[in-house]
Amino acid sequence: MSTAPPSRRRPEVLAPAGDEAALDAAIRAGADAVYFGLQGFNARARAKNFDTDGLARTLARLHERGARGYVTLNTLVFDDELPSVEAAARACAAAGVDAVIVQDLGVARLVRAVAPDLPIHASTQMTCTDAGAVELARELGVERVILARELSLDDIARIRAQTDMDLEVFVHGALCIAYSGQCLTSEALGGRSANRGACAQACRLPYQMVVDGVLRDLGDRAYLLSPEDLEASALIPQLVDLGIASVKIEGRLKGPEYVAATTRLYRAAIEAAMSDPSSDDATRRGAPVQYPDAALRDVALQMYSRGSGPGFLAGIDHQRLVEGRACDHRGLLTGDCLGAARHRGRLHLRVRLARAVARGEGVLLEGGFGGEGEIGGRIWGVLRSGEDVERADAGDEVLLWLGPDVSLAGAREGRRVWKTSDPAREKAVLAEVDRAPHRLRVDVRVTGQLGELPRFEASTDTGLRATITGDAPLTEAHGGAPFADVLRDKLGRLGDTPFALGQVDLDLPSAAMLPPSSLNRARRALVEHLLAAARRAWTTTTRGVADLLDAARPADRAPPPAGLFVLCRSLAQAEAALDAGADGVYLDLLELTGTGPAVRALRTRGASFVGVAPPRIRKPGEEKIDRYLATLQPDAILVRGLGTLHDGTGAGIARIGDFSLNVTNRLSAAEVLSRDLAAFTPSFDLDATQLAALLDGPFAPFAEVVVHHPMPLFHMEHCVIAALLSEGKDHRDCGRPCERHQIALRDRTGMDHPVEADVGCRNTVFHAAAQSAAGVVQVAQQSGARRFRIELVREGREEVGRIVSTYRKLLKGTIGAAELRRTLRTEGGYGVVAGSLRVLQA
Repeated sequence: MSTAPPSRRRPEVLAPAGDEAALDAAIRAGADAVYFGLQGFNARARAKNFDTDGLARTLARLHERGARGYVTLNTLVFDDELPSVEAAARACAAAGVDAVIVQDLGVARLVRAVAPDLPIHASTQMTCTDAGAVELARELGVERVILARELSLDDIARIRAQTDMDLEVFVHGALCIAYSGQCLTSEALGGRSANRGACAQACRLPYQMVVDGVLRDLGDRAYLLSPEDLEASALIPQLVDLGIASVKIEGRLKGPEYVAATTRLYRAAIEAAMSDPSSDDATRRGAPVQYPDAALRDVALQMYSRGSGPGFLAGIDHQRLVEGRACDHRGLLTGDCLGAARHRGRLHLRVRLARAVARGEGVLLEGGFGGEGEIGGRIWGVLRSGEDVERADAGDEVLLWLGPDVSLAGAREGRRVWKTSDPAREKAVLAEVDRAPHRLRVDVRVTGQLGELPRFEASTDTGLRATITGDAPLTEAHGGAPFADVLRDKLGRLGDTPFALGQVDLDLPSAAMLPPSSLNRARRALVEHLLAAARRAWTTTTRGVADLLDAARPADRAPPPAGLFVLCRSLAQAEAALDAGADGVYLDLLELTGTGPAVRALRTRGASFVGVAPPRIRKPGEEKIDRYLATLQPDAILVRGLGTLHDGTGAGIARIGDFSLNVTNRLSAAEVLSRDLAAFTPSFDLDATQLAALLDGPFAPFAEVVVHHPMPLFHMEHCVIAALLSEGKDHRDCGRPCERHQIALRDRTGMDHPVEADVGCRNTVFHAAAQSAAGVVQVAQQSGARRFRIELVREGREEVGRIVSTYRKLLKGTIGAAELRRTLRTEGGYGVVAGSLRVLQA
């Protein structure tokens, strides 16, 4: 593992762009880099995105203005899509893209083969949460890792101390409640995979909490999985001290006003941090929060905010992250409602202001549970002390008229009032960056002798270089303005070009001069050459998908033993599974307590295969969990994250790659199997046809196919149990209600989805109905698949026995898929569903 002490450096400001207008706003506001997607294969499919035909022009435009351009190829890819991904990678190389952002391990392998010098960044969708994952990304050819958003500054510091890899951190925008790359909710509920750029945002829907079978009254809190937005401008100094390479703004679905406002905020924050002579991160911890520019921050939050805070960067705080009263844009908290009051026949909203308001702005009076009774509209009139005014200030008590069509009958005293829009500010943001756009500084050096043609050399901090020879010889001056002043004046007339003249260095005779017309032509030539220098391309090879697929075969080794294996959450489940004929069990005791005794108990009763499962996420310092499980000498360890995949913990113990490694194509299967895995688990993002395609080849005997499981919908650092059943911030003061209560979240359809906490207090929300792959088992067997798995959550002994025995009959061919589904449905409950395996028609 490559290590280096943290070094203080200026991080780039990385802005989002979902379309041309947003890209232009990012450039003008001074973004150091912009990330955007191509149409297809990016995690914001709903954005307008960019096409490959104009990609070279887009990159030249960015480079001309001193900005880098990163293209997002950050989705999981299926086998039949690999040729299209290859074409996209070649287009990116030809256009001179500064980096591609990748999630899929197979895509990383493909890009590296197609364009060996094209930089690759590991997407946050790759779920890199520890130094081991970062180093695995390095081995894939990655040059920068975008860390998971669930990491604190302390976590980042521990990773930074163990690797010299460039690290990128999200600092602003929407937060996902689930770990990126590990959310299966949209896929399970609607066939719209978050790993494929089509997140349906089920986390923003209302839920109710069921505690021990009884619905819990939570007051107005309905959006139990909808976190506040991230805003970390005050933490930029600490990130600078940690040597972070890039601070990233989320928002490829946002407009140019948002992009411009947030880019300006973080550029100002970085400039303030870099001008601070202190580089001692320890002295900053615990200091009062100081925003670098409160006005810029307010503008950025006005553009879009669901409420804001530092997310996980400041550490875990289950009481802060999810307020539960809103799921969409609120803007800025503006005051408290004092009820409604009638004035001259009109009903007005009575508000005590905490922030100035003006006619034409949008306001919202928050409602009750799920937004019931919410009131919003544009301000038509402002009354202060009975006088009609255009504007009122913080501290004023005012009456706001929201027009004739807005009913205020439900206005309740004590509810908060938010400013949702400020048209004047929105216009001003774009007007300011248009009036004074960020320009790239260009330094010029002029050399020569009397009677000779002068030489002009121009350079920028971003690496653009241009050298030209003047078209008139240097002559001796006879009076007039000093030539240095004339030269600076003529060269500085850069007009609408992307450049601004910086330093001018002269190595000329003291009495030299040139005609102004020649200087003008020299300036235009320098600009032309600098713009030409912004166009570049990466070399590509003749290798492609076909070559990689030919080589993508398991090593010359025997596949692991066949059988039906059951992942159990308790010793009782494991015993019931073995009694019903399971060939082996995995112990996934979420709190880990009792794993050692359970392994020994199962050995004593003669179990021939006992595997263990570590937590799905591994943060810095949690490697000890893997080491502890290895000491139990299990028959296998489930490998759930890239850090564990890299470290190879448990020498001599069979390692089975789990579904969380996101294997969706033969290239990613080859990649994980090359890392000392005995088998891999196909991703739950595959539908029945795609799963069959993946298994139709040499990898089938090395696949462990999950045939029955309650889909793990959300896997999250946030503990909804502690948030709602305690007043604690984290495991140290929450009182661990998870150990005393059984929790579920009830959705709008009335289904109760179980919630379980693991040893790291991370929550998994499981689907209420188990997903069954019964319909693809026969095809999988015909392809050569030999290992199948059932996963359990809360099933009792009797139910475990019925599930296991029924699937054994299916695998033996004595019953079919339809009979299996009927058998499992007869006992009530929700039965089984096709879930992500259903094939959606285009």
